[in-house]
Amino acid sequence: MKKLRLDHHIVYLPSSAIEKLKLSMIFVDITLQKMTSKLWLFYIILALTISFPLSFAQHHGGQQAPPISFGMGEVTVSTSLIPADFTPDKYSDANLQIRFFDPMTNVNIESVSYRIQIFYGTQLVANQMFFDKDGELDIKIQPKSGCQQEDLWKCTKYYGDVDPIVPNALASTPSSIPVISGPVFVNSGQYTVKTDIIGAKNPKTQTTQDIHFETVVIIPNEQQFKMIASGTEYSISVKNFQDPITKLHYDESSKSIIFEIPFDWAHIEHINFVKNYFEIPKNFLPFQNVKSFDGKINDVLILPKDLHYDKYSSKNTDIIHFMINNDELKQFQSSDSKLTVAIIPESQSSIVSEELFFDNGFKALASYDSRYSKSKDFLFSIVFFDSKGNLATDIRYGYGLKDPSGKETVNTGGNPNHLGITLPNGIDTRILDASLEGTYSMQIVLLGIGHDDFESPIFKKFEFEMVKSEIPKTVIPASAIPSWIKKNAGWWADGSIDDDSFIQGIQFSIKEKIIHIPSTQNSGTGSNEIPSWIKKNAGWWADGSIDDDSFIQGIQFLIKEGLINP
Repeated sequence: MKKLRLDHHIVYLPSSAIEKLKLSMIFVDITLQKMTSKLWLFYIILALTISFPLSFAQHHGGQQAPPISFGMGEVTVSTSLIPADFTPDKYSDANLQIRFFDPMTNVNIESVSYRIQIFYGTQLVANQMFFDKDGELDIKIQPKSGCQQEDLWKCTKYYGDVDPIVPNALASTPSSIPVISGPVFVNSGQYTVKTDIIGAKNPKTQTTQDIHFETVVIIPNEQQFKMIASGTEYSISVKNFQDPITKLHYDESSKSIIFEIPFDWAHIEHINFVKNYFEIPKNFLPFQNVKSFDGKINDVLILPKDLHYDKYSSKNTDIIHFMINNDELKQFQSSDSKLTVAIIPESQSSIVSEELFFDNGFKALASYDSRYSKSKDFLFSIVFFDSKGNLATDIRYGYGLKDPSGKETVNTGGNPNHLGITLPNGIDTRILDASLEGTYSMQIVLLGIGHDDFESPIFKKFEFEMVKSEIPKTVIPASAIPSWIKKNAGWWADGSIDDDSFIQGIQFSIKEKIIHIPSTQNSGTGSNEIPSWIKKNAGWWADGSIDDDSFIQGIQFLIKEGLINP
């Protein structure tokens, strides 16, 4: 195991007392904001005697390197770019954040000396030493195109305060963020960030051997499309974190956005995710009252967490975030060299929202997706507004989540000296565990703005239900049901074929996966008679009077009654 030496001792974590303080402050169930500072200090000291299980949720975005054994535990590096959808034609600069921490406790390693190298393909574009005290290295990137040097790194310049102790290192502090200016992030595609940790806890201390990490930052390519809905043409901007998409269009019959993603299945082991952002004009009529979406890849339903609808980040557009990770991608593997994707509005939204009003005049809108997911997690988002109703930029907050069994998950960021998850645009989206049905309790705490703390933390608590639905609702685009099945339904409705022929045809289609029906349990009522409304529905569906979803619900009813055995 690799070790970090500090005066002949191995150290890599803050004191346990500081960690207990960080973990326990959210669950002190009192109105702390109304107390004097002395009372607040008393309850914090009392809270140090309370311990909570360590469990931290993954954020929906960024990349984390595989952990490396270190001392008695493990360490890793995560890399993120702010804004996540950065393109040089839209933004003049971006912040590259590199965090060195213990993945088991979510606590930063402090006083770190980094060597950062950035590559575009095999070309080195940046190479610099940095020192950061709190384990969260923040670097401003200013992309500059037009480099005429054969070696791109020769065009790159570095600005900032030189650290007084670490040789040749630029210091990253709240008051001084170092700058890399040059051919970095000027092109779409994949950049590799190689991070060497050469010292920690004490800037004079060297590791016996540098610790190496590699992460990836992807600069999306941007495409412009035209979509027509009800005779009106709309401009749609798409940001792709892989190859450009094709055949994007709006399907009026299923009210869906449908497109294709070129995909080479031979390289699937090296693809961490497939990701796209769709910027939809706020005046796009079909989505005016939509709050959430279903999605399908190659006619198979994706997980609820794979789609997030952001209506707050932009004044002019609503953004659909679409992301499929590697494990889920493998389930869609086929002989086709593409993924066919449908994004379909939910007719009855599964998104549940809670308005939270804080004593300092701030407000938050906390939302969660109530759909049951076989991945045993759910998408949670929160948007903070200041007392004037504007997005609360650079707000720092924490949260605690208690599941029906009483298990608690706490997250107040990884820096024990500067508590809080910092939100540059006041919006946070993350995947949280939900392995049990029942009532969950969540507590949100406001901690400060930027580097300024509030006089005391401000708390709000709410509860919500996670319930598995017996028949998960789905909407199937017209293209997913072959036309011959619709013809059969019409013939059955007008008496041209009998009940048995229709039932046998449906059973065959389900077993052969020609059509996909959501999992439905047989309740065994014993009835052998098909209700007349089912046959009427089939006729209406065949002539286009009702949609696919209504027909599928009829098939689900027949399965539930035991009249169809898929």
